[in-house]
Amino acid sequence: MGPCANGDSGKPGKFSDTLAFALLCSAVITLFGKAGAVIMSGSQQNPDESAISGEINAAVAEVTAEAMFDTATLRPDEQEYLRDHTLKKPLGVRQIWALGVGVVITGAFFGWNQGLTEGGPVGMLLASLFVCALYMMWVLALSELSVAMPFAGGPLAYGRRAVGPTFGFIMGWSMFLEALFATIGTAIATGGYISFVIGLFSEKVSQNKEIQDLVTLCAGLGTVAVFGLIQWTGSKRQAQFMDCMTYGAIIALVWFWIACIPAVSLDRILTTPLLPDGWGGVLKAIPFAIWWLVMIETVALAPEEAHEPQRTIPRGLTLAQITLIFLVILTWFFASAAGNDYKQTGAKEMSFPLPFVYGQVWGNDSFHLILFSIVAIFGMIASYNGMIYAVTRQSFSLGRAGYLPRILGHVHPIRRTPDVSIFFWSLVVAGFVIYGYFNADAVTIAVLTCNLTALIWYALAMVCLFVLRWRAPDMPRPYRVPLYPVLPALVLLMSLFAAVVYGWLNEVTVLWLTLGMYGAGLAYFLLYARRNLVRAAPEELAALAGQAKKQAGAESASV
Repeated sequence: MGPCANGDSGKPGKFSDTLAFALLCSAVITLFGKAGAVIMSGSQQNPDESAISGEINAAVAEVTAEAMFDTATLRPDEQEYLRDHTLKKPLGVRQIWALGVGVVITGAFFGWNQGLTEGGPVGMLLASLFVCALYMMWVLALSELSVAMPFAGGPLAYGRRAVGPTFGFIMGWSMFLEALFATIGTAIATGGYISFVIGLFSEKVSQNKEIQDLVTLCAGLGTVAVFGLIQWTGSKRQAQFMDCMTYGAIIALVWFWIACIPAVSLDRILTTPLLPDGWGGVLKAIPFAIWWLVMIETVALAPEEAHEPQRTIPRGLTLAQITLIFLVILTWFFASAAGNDYKQTGAKEMSFPLPFVYGQVWGNDSFHLILFSIVAIFGMIASYNGMIYAVTRQSFSLGRAGYLPRILGHVHPIRRTPDVSIFFWSLVVAGFVIYGYFNADAVTIAVLTCNLTALIWYALAMVCLFVLRWRAPDMPRPYRVPLYPVLPALVLLMSLFAAVVYGWLNEVTVLWLTLGMYGAGLAYFLLYARRNLVRAAPEELAALAGQAKKQAGAESASV
């Protein structure tokens, strides 16, 4: 079948209907079979206890060396606590790259397209270029902080070392909220996408809203359950699974670009006027453009599980960001240039723009549209896997250090994964998936809340970078951000600017939800947690070591 300018609302014939259903079942069986193999292979292991003990001791030694803290000064119970709450370090550059790309790549499949309605194709491009520049500078600056303090706490460690416990909590809580709402939005969207794919060849699903919503609910809950189990099996195994899903998602995007080539027309991009809503439309498109790249900072939570983080983190993070910028620009171009009307592609109710544009090019009865839609599932689940990783690692680090209930910092004695955090937050996400069944705007609210909390901690992270350069100039920094202080200053200003734009969107629910979550978190910390922090947590050890070094320097100077 050749390209179809107007699309065709017809359904596939009986043969293609049956074959498509068989392929979908095959894909689902393969996915769940792979997940089952990962889970079962992990559950059947009976590792030697001495080998496990040796791995843990090596990891503890490396973590304390990175914290520059002498464990001999810890009490025996504190040494045991640290040993019981240390993760393994199996990740290399390729795994960091896959984590960085995989956790973000869902942004190319949904969420960004509403920016087309706000700013038009060129306006969305300008907003996207602004965001790409922000994130390229952001990852370079973030690399300095994550390598200097390579702990699972990430932003918690930066804020704690630079300013103090309260600032550390605010930063850690910001990253946690960003990851949580990204995970919620992606879980609901994944369920919706699977429902959409089934509806491509099943009129019973596509024409019945109640069945669509029920399939969305079941698929979303299934996603939460499967990837919770994968995370539980171990960091190395989830990283292996992440590799496969990331490559699958990239293949889906390349497939989409190639399929769109016959219908590309620059006239669809060069509209009259070029900026339909002026520069105000460009600004309003920025929050949606952020969804292209938000959550790349998940990598900042991985250094404690990375081998030689001073090498693997900067390389993997930078390569991931360059890859993502390439994917963003090409996806924007083909979706805008091949779609019949950018207003349709960017409509609020248009949940999945790529299959929509694909259908306009080749017709909705095209068999390879269904194949593409099945492969594109990788783009959804890869990001969910990375996002639940971020949620559980940030929760784990906050719990381990006493900023959240300590039970959240529990580590499985064999798998060395934060099992309680994985189980608890998977249940929370499942609860929000059920909530999404009753609220059609749940995904949009989750996406915008995620983006806003992300911008808050980007700005705070740059404050930490400046403070640490001033207060701790001699702190070991295996990697330094280039063009200091200009580059981090630009990140700070651009993040604040993008955050202010949210006031223009009139998304009152997002603003009040964000304010309420910060209020609840700070209330818990100020009323309880700040008096019950754990000295043996790596983030605390690094801060205490820095304070001791500064005090020793002051005393020697006075002498």
